[in-house]
Amino acid sequence: MLVASLIVLAVAAVIGTVAALVVTRRPASTAGPSRRVSGLFYAGTVFVVVVIGLAIPFLLMNENAADAERNTPIDVRLTEAQSAGRQLFIANCSTCHTLAASNSVGTTGPNLDKLRPQAALVENAILLGRARGNGNMPVGLLLGEDAKHVADYVAAVAGR
Repeated sequence: MLVASLIVLAVAAVIGTVAALVVTRRPASTAGPSRRVSGLFYAGTVFVVVVIGLAIPFLLMNENAADAERNTPIDVRLTEAQSAGRQLFIANCSTCHTLAASNSVGTTGPNLDKLRPQAALVENAILLGRARGNGNMPVGLLLGEDAKHVADYVAAVAGR
C-alpha cells in the first residue's frame, strides 16, 4: 500500500514538474520570462509542494493503521461490529489508551488491559467523558453505534 501510494505521489510530482517546465518554456523571440509565466511556475511549484506535504503524513498514518490491523497480538474472534469498533478505537482512542489488541500504548488515559472494563462502562465514558487521571476525555468522542462498537470491542479484548 505504501509503495503504491509513493508511486502515485512520484507520478504526480513528475507531472507537476513537466507542467511547470512546459509553462515556463518561452519562444526564442522573447528576451525574458513574462509575469504570467513566472506566476504559473510559482503556482505549479506551490501546488506540488502542498500535495507532497499533505500526502506524506496521510500515507504514513494509513500504513500505521494497516500495520496495527496485521499485528493483532490476540486470538479473539471479533464480530463485524467489534471489528468496526477496533478501527474506531485505533483512530480515536489509541493515542491515549493502552490496549494490546490494538497495539496502542497511550499514557494519558487508563491502561484498558489492566482495567478490563465492561462494555457499559466504556460506552458511558465515551458518551459522557471523564475528568480524572492524567487528562480529560472529551464528552461525545463517538456517538450512537460507533460508541457501542468501540465499547463492545474493548470489553471483548481488554486484558486478553
